[in-house]
Amino acid sequence: MSSPAATLRNGILLPPASTSRRWWARILDAFFVLVFTGFIIGLAFALYGADAISIDAAARVALITYPLMVLLFGALYGCTVSPGQALCGVVSLQTAHGRRVGFWRGMGRYLAIGFFPIALLLLVWIFLDAPASDSAPIRVYRRTPQAA
Repeated sequence: MSSPAATLRNGILLPPASTSRRWWARILDAFFVLVFTGFIIGLAFALYGADAISIDAAARVALITYPLMVLLFGALYGCTVSPGQALCGVVSLQTAHGRRVGFWRGMGRYLAIGFFPIALLLLVWIFLDAPASDSAPIRVYRRTPQAA
């Protein structure tokens, strides 16, 4: 007898994965994204330290690496299997016909999850930095008086 939540994939009935396996797959994917991002950024700044590339090139690598890693892991998630899923023995499939999630849907999901903490942090920052109705305007001044 099959479970009502099971799905058919290549003639095999796959049961749903446990919640702990799904979460561990996500945690491992996030870990891999951060490790690979840190490795590439570290390599870029090591090359800068060895005068192989400029600080501007190292900064560009540092700024673009995280979004590219998120997109890469999203593509793996959507089209094949992500490293976290492979290690945990799970796969994400569309329940109706047992096909993969898809390239765009996988990348969109990883972009949303990858940048949610940043968006949340910006939202909190905007809320805390918003002027109150009774606050005085803020200006920035030089520490030393200018000679007349």
